[in-house]
Amino acid sequence: MTSPTSRSVPRPGPPRRAVLAVGAALPLASVGLAACSDETGTGEIAEPDLAADLPRADPGPADGAGALAIPFTARLLGAVDRAEVNTVCSPLSAQIALTMAGLGAAGDTRAQMEEVLGGSIDELAATANTLSSVLAAVGDEEREEADEADEDAPEPAVAALVNGTWLQEDFAVDEDFLASLATHFGSGIYEVDFTDGRTREKGRERINDWVADATDDLIEDLIPEGALEDSTRLVLVNALHLKAAWPQPLTPEGGTFATGAGEEMSAEMLRGTTSSWYEDDLCRATALDTAAGDLALALVQPVADLASVLDAWADAADDSRAGLGALLDGLVEGGATTELTFPGFDIDWDASLQETLRELGMTDAFTGAADFSGITTQEELAISAVLQKAVITVDEHGMEAAAATAVGVGAVSALADVHELVLDSPFLFVVYERTTRAPLVLGWIGDPTQTR
Repeated sequence: MTSPTSRSVPRPGPPRRAVLAVGAALPLASVGLAACSDETGTGEIAEPDLAADLPRADPGPADGAGALAIPFTARLLGAVDRAEVNTVCSPLSAQIALTMAGLGAAGDTRAQMEEVLGGSIDELAATANTLSSVLAAVGDEEREEADEADEDAPEPAVAALVNGTWLQEDFAVDEDFLASLATHFGSGIYEVDFTDGRTREKGRERINDWVADATDDLIEDLIPEGALEDSTRLVLVNALHLKAAWPQPLTPEGGTFATGAGEEMSAEMLRGTTSSWYEDDLCRATALDTAAGDLALALVQPVADLASVLDAWADAADDSRAGLGALLDGLVEGGATTELTFPGFDIDWDASLQETLRELGMTDAFTGAADFSGITTQEELAISAVLQKAVITVDEHGMEAAAATAVGVGAVSALADVHELVLDSPFLFVVYERTTRAPLVLGWIGDPTQTR
């Protein structure tokens, strides 16, 4: 992986296999939406077709804003399939995409979504807006000072957290729902005629192009051929991308890694020194800060095994002083010198989260009992798919990660001791933003020799 480069942040846009089934087409509600050009003539992604004439809400305080993401992050990470040797996911991306749908939920459906997502929909929407603003500013100071910077200095980091909405042409949607998407998520509206096979395929390509652009081509073909149907009416998406370099390159060296099954294999290891340390009954951890310090990579060694940490974090999800929350706070606040050795990794992940969310208690949203009357009263809607794709690469130069989540909605039917951390057996990782403590991308490594 090369060191990060500057790039423009894309506008809100599309999803993956998430698709939605609805009946007859209905007229689009008026919400002060202004039509935009649909064709650029340049091959570039067009501006949103409809943009709400509403300002985006001001972001809230950044310090600690990620706390609202931690309960859902801990529970979802603990619930995903552990049969995978390596896993990378972004519960934050899923939380935000589901919050977008939750803006239109009511009754028991909304209550269940809020219970699983870890807060009220309004609080989650406001937090998503704050995190988007914080990540958009990552690397800005370094870019402003680029002319005076050392030519050999790492390139400034980039990060983006963006959202988009695709609607069936002439589909009637509640004004408040569209206004909330605009003010909290900066989401313009893209129109697609899903009822016609030719335009439906063009819409699928348009969505996939937006996701690829939002993730710097790390996530492609989010929506596969044949996933959209003539009954599709609404698709919501969140996309996350980050790229950052270490202050100094890490040192590669030969080493060995023992898998959870006890198999020992040769692996290229990376060595470096960090200035953080965390330790509790479950794990020991340190964090690699990026060059400007906005982003960091926590590397977590279980005392016993991965399962014990995952289960304990999930059990302590609602206690900010324990589990994952305590670890992130401890790494940000506690200083120490740590000699770190770990294998670089390059992995991806692709999964449906629908069954996992059901197991966590979000049941009505996927059935005929769903109440999404805040989206439209013309038809009874339910979430038909929640799909996520994620990728991360970590090497001696830095890290790059991306994730995209699509939700389909359809009709019913201080320096102290010197420590050493050698990660030569299965370990966890957490990419987080340091000011907000928001966990962005996380997972585990059971075999670093398996790459995407």
